[in-house]
Amino acid sequence: MVPRGEVGLVFAGLGAATGALTASINVAIVLMVMGTTFVAPPMLRWAFTRKAAVSR
Repeated sequence: MVPRGEVGLVFAGLGAATGALTASINVAIVLMVMGTTFVAPPMLRWAFTRKAAVSR
C-alpha cells in the first residue's frame, strides 16, 4: 500500500476512536484512501508512457 494511504487510514482510525470524526466522514476517508491507492499506479504508468512517447 502507498505510505500516504496508510497514514490516512491511521488518522481516520484515530479520529473515529476519539470521536472527532462522524461515521460518514470516516467512511468517506477510507473510500478515498482506497480509491487513490488503486487508481494512482495505473495513472502514473499511463503518464510516464505518454511522456516517453512524446519525448522520442
